[in-house]
Amino acid sequence: MPVESLLIIKNKMLCRQFKHFLKITAFIKHDDKKLESDQQMLLRVCIKFLTLIFFILVFDSLLDLFLSLLDIVIHLTHLMIEAIEYLLVLFLQFSINTTSQQSETIIVNTAIITALFLAYRLILVAPRLSIRFKRNLRAAWLRHIRREACCWRAMSIGHKIKCVSAYSFGTAFLLLFIG
Repeated sequence: MPVESLLIIKNKMLCRQFKHFLKITAFIKHDDKKLESDQQMLLRVCIKFLTLIFFILVFDSLLDLFLSLLDIVIHLTHLMIEAIEYLLVLFLQFSINTTSQQSETIIVNTAIITALFLAYRLILVAPRLSIRFKRNLRAAWLRHIRREACCWRAMSIGHKIKCVSAYSFGTAFLLLFIG
């Protein structure tokens, strides 16, 4: 057998093993809540509340991190704009023999005209974008509600009681923790 066919067979075997591994993992897909066991449901609810508590505890640090990253992005964008402006000034100075002030005036006027044109186009398109965004958001919300309702209807009474108890206990713990 040629080496290429052996590699193809080996890749197929690895793909089969990986698919089998994905099938036997402990965590199930979001759509399969109706098939999850009690332990998996409790683990899912526990992870939700632990994540919520974690974000409450480190909210200030996360906000500081986000603002510092935003500051870095703004500074890098400013540096990039300055570099592009400098290159355009040099190009204008050498191509049409302008002074530095004349080149900067040309660049600023071009930027203002471009910004006004883009603002005009955005104003024309904004109602359609708004309607499309609202429609997509509503469709996603309705899909989520239908999926959750279907999963809820498919659960047994005992599983529903355990699920409600887990959420109630988690909410009570969260309220006591915050208070």
